[in-house]
Formats: sequence, structure tokens, C-alpha cells
Amino acid sequence: MKIRRTAALLLSACLLLPSAAALSGCSGSDEIILRIYNWEEYIDEGGEGSYLYDYEIDENAPSVLDDFCAWYEEEYGTPIRVEYSTFGTNEDLYNQLKLGDTYDLVCPSDYMIMKLMAEDMLEPFTEDFFDESDENNYYINNVSSYIEGIFENNSVTITSEDGSRSEHSWSEYAAGYMWGTTGFIYNPEYVDEAELDGWDTMLDTAFANKVTTKDNVRDTYFVGLAILYRDELLALQERNAAGELDDDAYNAAITELLNRTDEETVARVQEILLEMKSNIYGFETDTGKNDMVTGKIWINFAWSGDAVYAMDLAEYPESEEEEPAYFNYYVPEECANLWFDGWAMPKGANRQAAQAFINYLSMPQTAVRNMYYIGYTSVIAGDEVLAYVEDTYGVEEGDEEDAVEYDVSYFFGEGTTILTYEDQLSRQLYAQYPTEEVMHRCAVMDYFADEAGERINELWTQIKGETLDAWAIVVICVAVLVIALAVIYVKLGAKVDFFRLKPKKGYKKIKEEPVPFTVK
Repeated sequence: MKIRRTAALLLSACLLLPSAAALSGCSGSDEIILRIYNWEEYIDEGGEGSYLYDYEIDENAPSVLDDFCAWYEEEYGTPIRVEYSTFGTNEDLYNQLKLGDTYDLVCPSDYMIMKLMAEDMLEPFTEDFFDESDENNYYINNVSSYIEGIFENNSVTITSEDGSRSEHSWSEYAAGYMWGTTGFIYNPEYVDEAELDGWDTMLDTAFANKVTTKDNVRDTYFVGLAILYRDELLALQERNAAGELDDDAYNAAITELLNRTDEETVARVQEILLEMKSNIYGFETDTGKNDMVTGKIWINFAWSGDAVYAMDLAEYPESEEEEPAYFNYYVPEECANLWFDGWAMPKGANRQAAQAFINYLSMPQTAVRNMYYIGYTSVIAGDEVLAYVEDTYGVEEGDEEDAVEYDVSYFFGEGTTILTYEDQLSRQLYAQYPTEEVMHRCAVMDYFADEAGERINELWTQIKGETLDAWAIVVICVAVLVIALAVIYVKLGAKVDFFRLKPKKGYKKIKEEPVPFTVK
């Protein structure tokens, strides 16, 4: 899901060793230990590629974790040591928690946050965390009001151990970290945007074997739902535009459609996904970015953060021998998925230290460091973040005549615009901060629970377990035949020497003797 995968995996392996469990250099007998479980490649690890506070790249920069330790001891007078490890999927995280692993802070995605809340596996934030008068409460003072509103307005029913049930907003149990949308990254050299027909693009035979989808059930099921309910989604959009549905009612209606898991819906989506499977290049999780760059595919269903990474990689190739390429980002007209990764505290967590870490990450200058390092978009909307975005995507001095204004008011505050180049209206800036109109038609997916989860998992088994291509069957059969002959030879070769030619009729086979080797 993120970049610098090889380095991150090596780092993760080292972190599992007792001697290297702490990334921080802090030490002391009275130190606090803060255990953090995060996605691979999802924080500034320092060194090459680190972007420091003065907006200069520093190859000798310390990691964010090291800087946090120094900041914490200075602010609170107590040394702290971070034990940091990483996971690859939300399910890995969930399983580790279920197995009894203890952490003070974890970084699940939206649906897993909901699942952990529903199962009463999280600690709520303390009241102090929301005190805007505390200068160290960087999260509540810098999070985008747009993001804060989504966390406030979405809720989960928590079932406690005693069986009691109560409704709680996300904001009580989770703080945002990174966010984005899903859409298509496409190569305009081969694909005109006018040819992209919403999510139905996945079924378009004009792009047969040139488009990919995600190798996970949630994202691909969402695509199936969007294709299934295309007409209904567009009709709701028209009613909202005509004033028949207010914004809240419109978003509630599309969210309901895009979270249906009844038997009939699942069966119909399965038919769509089977048709889609026959048209696409394949399922992928991380290879789509490189497949776009190498030209294997023309269209990739992508998380917006990965889309930005792929566009950057193509535009600025690592090898001088490679020609730059320019990709665009497209959000289908009917709807899109709005996703989040956020920080949450498992039961028994050290809430004070965990909340301090969230606040440190929410300093605008720290948010900039992480955005630059991992390529995703922070939920933080401070002045330093806006300055970084303008520095990255704004026009250079002297190019003002060719510039266009791009409105990002919904995220950074009323009246905020960025003077940018026209191509950025469909490229990196658009992927990181889609227009308010796009965000209006985005929906958050719920988690699949109980019977719904079983139905969805069975659907995925059917989609991924369909019959193999003919060439694959031939290869497997040949391999089985070779193995079978090898086994027979090993078992019976001494008695039945069928691998040697029989002597001609009328001749008798004699014992073979080794030829002596002599040196003249």
C-alpha cells in the first residue's frame, strides 16, 4: 500500500528482534515504554528522503520516532522509549489483538476502527485530549474541520462485556492520520478521459486486459456495488442537484446503497465481478503502480495516495534512460469510496503517552514530514501543510499568467485557494485534495459483520476460486505427470529400467562395466 517496501520490510524484521525493539535512543530505568503498531512504510523513518521543518531534504535527519522521544522528555520530564512494529493488512492487526498482543496505539483503517469499536476492544480518548486551550493538543487544534465533521457524524454501536449497547461517534475512539479516495489512475497517451464511463470502465471491452482491480474483497466489492446501482446513484445525484434531497439526505442515501450486503445484492454483485474478472488484467495490491509505469496496463483502480506515487514515479523516473510519463487521476461520476487510516488505543493502553504521540504527529511540520515521506495526505490542515502543498503544486514565479485557481476551502478553511497549473486539475493535487463536488459523492464503507461478512467472504472465494485459464491447466497437468514419473522411477527404477532402450531383437544385453580412466 505504501512505498519503499523493501527497506520497510527489513526495518520491520529488525524491529522484531529483542535487541532492536526500540527505534528510539531514549533510555533509563524510569522510562515509559510506548508500543505502536502501524502499517508498513507509514511514517518518516529518517535519513534519505526525510523532509525537515525548513522544507529542506536532509539525508541525516532523525526519524519522527526519535524526535518524538526528545520532544516528550522535554515536555513531560520523563524519558520514553518507542517499541515500534508493523503489519501488512487490517486483518493481521485484528488477529494480533485477538491473540493477546498488547499495544498502546494502533493504526487501523476506517472499517477496522468500526469493528474494533463495536467489539469493545478500544479505549476512549480522555476529555483532556479535546481541550483546545491546551497548546500541546495539536490534533484537535489542527485537524481539518471537514475530517473532524466526518468523525463526529459517524457512529458505531458498542456492545460491552455485560451485553449493554451504546452509540458512540468515531471521534471518541479514533483520531485521523491519513485519508483519501479511490478512483482510476490512467495513461492519457492511450486513454481519453471521455472514454472512461464511471466504474463501468471495468467492464469495457475496449480496455480488455488493460485495467486492474484491487486484490481485496472490500475495494472490489465496492466497485461491484457502484456498477450495480449506477442508475440509482445518478438519480440521487440529480435529485440533490434539483434541491429535492438536501446534502445530508443525499449522502445517507448513497452510503446505504454502497453498504448493502443482503443475499440478492451479493448474488448480483458476484455476477458483475465474474464478468469484470474476464475483462481485467488481474487483481493487484501493490504492483499496479509499476504496471502503469511499464505500460502493462493503461488504467489502475487505485487509492489516491498510490495514484500520487505512481504519477511521481512516472514523471521523475529513477533511471536517466527512462522517458518521463504523465498519468492522470479520475474519480467516477456516480460515486467513490472515502477512506481513512486513524489512530486508536486498544484496551489497557497508556492513554497519556499514546495521546501525546498522536498530538506530536499532528504538529503541522510533522504532518508535512510524513506526507512527503509516504506520499499520502494527512488529515492535518495547519498553515505549514498549506504552505507545503502550495510549494509542491503552486506555480513558479513568472508563470502566473498560465495559472488557475484551485479551491480547497472545504479542507483548509473558507476562501482558501491554490494558484496552480491547469494539468494539476487532474493530476497529483486533484488526487490529494479532490474538489468539494467530488467529496460530496463519496461514501464511507461499513465493516462486514456476522452473516453479511460470511456472504461477502463466500463471494470472494467464488471470484478468486474460479477455473484456471487453459494454459495454466496444461502447465499443471504436465508438472503432475513429470512428478508422477519421477516418483515411479525412484520407487521402481531399480527393478523396472524403462528409461533405457531395450536391445534389438536377437541381441542379448550384457553387464556394463565402467571404463578405466588412465593418464598417459
